[in-house]
Amino acid sequence: MEQAVIVVDVANGEALVRGQRATACGSCAGKSSCSTLGSWVERFAEMRVANPLGAKVGDEVTIEVPDGEFLRAALRLYGAPMLGFFAAGFFVRAMAFSLEAASPELWAALGALAGMAGVFMWLRLAEKERMSGARIVHIRSHAVNIEVRAL
Repeated sequence: MEQAVIVVDVANGEALVRGQRATACGSCAGKSSCSTLGSWVERFAEMRVANPLGAKVGDEVTIEVPDGEFLRAALRLYGAPMLGFFAAGFFVRAMAFSLEAASPELWAALGALAGMAGVFMWLRLAEKERMSGARIVHIRSHAVNIEVRAL
């Protein structure tokens, strides 16, 4: 997957890039309104990528994320919370039945939501800013440096 982004910081052979979050349907005419709030909310993402071409701050570049890395990220963001949801729900339901608690289904639902929230928090704390394998593959345009002098 390739994406056009802007370099916002450079350090140690890596670049911090910012770009608009891509939707799954890049050619869709309605992609700007696919999110819940549509075009009312700017959807930008930042990430650290390898900078083998020596891009500088302000350059517009194309980054490439290997398909395998993209699939792993999707599994982390969708699969892990779903697993936490079901595992916690089943565990709490079993505990509620064994303790003969009132309305074990309510406890199961609350446990499932807590499990999913816990996995989301764990993913957020464990997330790495740099996506391994992502790199700059093309510098689309260089930043324009304008020198301003006082009169």
